[in-house]
Amino acid sequence: MKTRFLVIIMFLFLQKGHSVFGATHMEISHESMDQKAKTECDNYFFSKFKPILNHFVYLETEINENDELKRQVTTMRETVKDLQSQIKIKEEHINAKEEALKGQRDNLQNRDEQISDLRNHIKSLENTLSERSNQLAECRETEVNLPDSCPNGRPNGIYQIQIRGMDPFKVPCVSSPSGWTVILRRIDGSENFDRNWTDYKNGFGNVRGEFFIGLEKLHRMTTAQPHELYIKLGKVDGSKSYAKYDHFIIGSEKELYELKKLGTYSGEAGDSLKTHLHKKFTTFDRDNDDHDDLNCAANRGGWWYYDCARSKLTGKFYDNGHNSSTHGISWASWHDYDYTISLTFAEMMIRPKSL
Repeated sequence: MKTRFLVIIMFLFLQKGHSVFGATHMEISHESMDQKAKTECDNYFFSKFKPILNHFVYLETEINENDELKRQVTTMRETVKDLQSQIKIKEEHINAKEEALKGQRDNLQNRDEQISDLRNHIKSLENTLSERSNQLAECRETEVNLPDSCPNGRPNGIYQIQIRGMDPFKVPCVSSPSGWTVILRRIDGSENFDRNWTDYKNGFGNVRGEFFIGLEKLHRMTTAQPHELYIKLGKVDGSKSYAKYDHFIIGSEKELYELKKLGTYSGEAGDSLKTHLHKKFTTFDRDNDDHDDLNCAANRGGWWYYDCARSKLTGKFYDNGHNSSTHGISWASWHDYDYTISLTFAEMMIRPKSL
């Protein structure tokens, strides 16, 4: 573009110069101009044209410089744009890292809180463990001091005893006669004695009312040391009687809690238990009796049956003292073997023979 502009200017100038110098040239030609005249003509021409040429050179130089500046500006703008893009990318990276750091700080704060909570929980558990240890030590100290039978000479009441190999348990203790532990009580029919093997093994009922202590406890107590057995009986008419045996032992569960020993009988009610000696204990779900056709414990309560019973203090309670079958509480030798009579009171008690 610059070159075309320069050519146009020179062309116009040459046209002008040709018209100015045309006459002179013709005169020189006609007069056979010599070398000196020609030289002067050239000098005159260049003296007129040189300033114009110089101006054109100056213009071209400025144009070239302006174009270079434009290219530099364009390059700088592109560079700035590229830098701005890089800055934006860097800012996004920084923001992402800041978000990640914020998340990590939050996680660390949560972990600190969790650690604090765990420390508090551990401290609480340590305090609880310390309390339990103190309680256990107190229990052990108490257990060491617990008797293995009802205390002698103490008033009637509920006492805690402990047999070796078993947890402490509560029993009713009777002081008249002294030192007896109640193992069975029937007074009002509030407890169901038609129970399965497990119930009779472990015991059931309320030690302040009707209950059975449990065959396993009886086995442990009577094999740990010799015991005697005392049985108190009562009828609906208020009459009372008793039976006593001086050596009472119950076998283990492996022996089906056999009535192993009774010793010598004494009392007023008659001996209705001797025929049950060496018999296994029977419940409605564990038939260990001698009867061939039926389970003697069915609807009668668990007992040391043969085929079936002359005594049965676990039978059904009838508050009027009578029953139409043989399901009631019976001690046959005391009511003339009339099994329609059902006792309204029965207690079995044991105590060590040394008392």
